[in-house]
Amino acid sequence: MQPNIKNIPQQLGQYLYQQINEPWLEALLILNCEDENVLECKAHYQTAADTSEQPITVTDEIVNLFKQVFDKATKHQPEKWTRAIFTINRQGQFNLNFERDNNDDDVITA
Repeated sequence: MQPNIKNIPQQLGQYLYQQINEPWLEALLILNCEDENVLECKAHYQTAADTSEQPITVTDEIVNLFKQVFDKATKHQPEKWTRAIFTINRQGQFNLNFERDNNDDDVITA
């Protein structure tokens, strides 16, 4: 049974939240789809004390959930979207951005 697509962002946020065992400011989950045959998914968070990126392990289940959101959001679009970035802060507010062709000027927020 596939999860309801509307619940996936909440699941992604909960996963990131549960992986961090110290005070943090923001966490990011990044799905790169430049090569349709090779998905790359990375996650990290930042703390107030240290602005460096602290890595978060990403499970296959989370990659699959994130890919479902990416596929659904970009399915009937004329542009070739290559990246999705899920950002969440400690208060639970999140953003989901899609980028295409490594052009930083072309960002769409969902």
